[in-house]
Amino acid sequence: MTIKKDKDIELLIARFLDGETTNAEEQRLYDYFAGTRVASRLEKYRPMFRWYAGGMEEPMPASAPTAAPRVRLIPLWLRTAACAAAAVLLIAGAAVAYHRHASAERLYATYEGSYIVRGGKKITDLKAIMPELRRIEREASALACRHKGIGSMEPREIFKMMEDANKQNDNRPTI
Repeated sequence: MTIKKDKDIELLIARFLDGETTNAEEQRLYDYFAGTRVASRLEKYRPMFRWYAGGMEEPMPASAPTAAPRVRLIPLWLRTAACAAAAVLLIAGAAVAYHRHASAERLYATYEGSYIVRGGKKITDLKAIMPELRRIEREASALACRHKGIGSMEPREIFKMMEDANKQNDNRPTI
């Protein structure tokens, strides 16, 4: 029972030194140190708590500790390294997000004014037609790979070739 009580008192001392105790907890500390049974490892706090309990009218005893020794759970260098790593990741993430945004803006600027016709209705919303535009680009690239002289062909010849390719595939509209 006294070991548990001593541990509780140690926790209260730490909270007291951090300024986190209530008046009732402080009174419990004053009563403990006014008693005759004080753990030997806590004896160094007796003058300080007696001074507080006495109303602090006399000068504080010189032997009273001002702060409890703290055990650092995470070394300072590790916390600093973690903060630096977090900052680098944050900056890298922001740079990647900006790059993606700028790329998307350039892509949409390239296709500004583009449209497709579906069911007799003209659709100009780039977000809606972008998948269709990308599919057409892929088909054009594939066609260019199959036909090396496509660069010297007239546009109507190219469109005719694309229509023929679509008829062979699945009759999807290309343009």
